[in-house]
Amino acid sequence: MHSLPTKTIEKRLAVKQDAPQSKYDRSGVYQLTCRECKMKYTGQTGRPFRVRFQEHVRDFKYSNNRSKFAQHLIDNKHAIGNMEDIMEVVHVKKKGKILDTLEGFHIYKETKAGNQIKDKLTFRGNAVFETIVRDDPYR
Repeated sequence: MHSLPTKTIEKRLAVKQDAPQSKYDRSGVYQLTCRECKMKYTGQTGRPFRVRFQEHVRDFKYSNNRSKFAQHLIDNKHAIGNMEDIMEVVHVKKKGKILDTLEGFHIYKETKAGNQIKDKLTFRGNAVFETIVRDDPYR
């Protein structure tokens, strides 16, 4: 019978540490900021952020009408920029009601500040969101 050296056994039994996952490989709420006018688009995705960003790039490149952010860039003749420069990961979360609420809050907050690119999810009024935005010490 052949025996394995101790180090080999330790390697086989050791818990493997996964490489740290890039924030762009996760999902949740994100914001894209126009490099030229600083307007923001807030969105959510259940796919990796980098996949969703590439969809915005494709819509910009081919002038598709699917992305409000791409449409803003096209309409205003603005450049798109790199993911690392214009995409902010706001919340890392899986799809669901909580993610819907987080996205809604950030859309509301940016709309109140006059920074949100208008889309179908732009919120007009929300008493809870208003209280949070009004009392936010980090504003």
